[in-house]
Amino acid sequence: MKTGRKFLHGGLVLGVLLLAAGLPARAQQVLVQANVADDTIKTTFGPNRRYFGHAYLGYGLLAGGAGAGAPVRYGLRSGELRVGGRLKRRFTQSLALNLDLGYAYQHLELAQNDQKTVPTPQLHRQESLAWHQLYSEISLRLNAGRRGNSVGRYLDVLAGGGWVAATSHSTEEEPGPGIGSVEVTERGLPYLRRWMGTAGARLGLDRYAFTARRRWSPAFAAGYAWPELPRWVLGLEIGLF
Repeated sequence: MKTGRKFLHGGLVLGVLLLAAGLPARAQQVLVQANVADDTIKTTFGPNRRYFGHAYLGYGLLAGGAGAGAPVRYGLRSGELRVGGRLKRRFTQSLALNLDLGYAYQHLELAQNDQKTVPTPQLHRQESLAWHQLYSEISLRLNAGRRGNSVGRYLDVLAGGGWVAATSHSTEEEPGPGIGSVEVTERGLPYLRRWMGTAGARLGLDRYAFTARRRWSPAFAAGYAWPELPRWVLGLEIGLF
């Protein structure tokens, strides 16, 4: 009887010990799994991780010469607004690839002088051309310096294209007595090209960047041998992240 009680007591003690040993192991196993999942997300998504996506805003001014007959009023009167989203795929600490999709609105004000021939020689009080564009852009990113989990300093080499979804030609005339203004807007212009191609560069630090793009396709459609419009857009970009 004593031997049986000792054996039973010893079995209970052994069972309790095994159960106590098993609980931390199970708790540790669940904890390790949770940490692995968190670490995977942190090491995959982020400013300096394998993948990073964000929206951005940009504004640039038209630059470069225009052909004779297409006089342009430069400065804030003629510029381009961009709104888009970017997905970055990092390959190494110094090399990444970006894919952009977005919307661009370009507005160009024409000077009124005797040399003007685009789109007609007729003079107005004010005159402008505008187009709305849906674009895509791919860029190769070269990073420099240590940056931790931040975008850091970079140089992007750009190439892109876009479809011109809408166009307009607006004029304002001298109003007659008692008339506030006389404005005329023509839409769906046949002489502006529907597909545009660009190339350029972006030099940035974290969310701020200087941009320079050059349009390599003609502004006017085939069959319109008109003076060329300015090809360069120089501006700033702000990342929304």
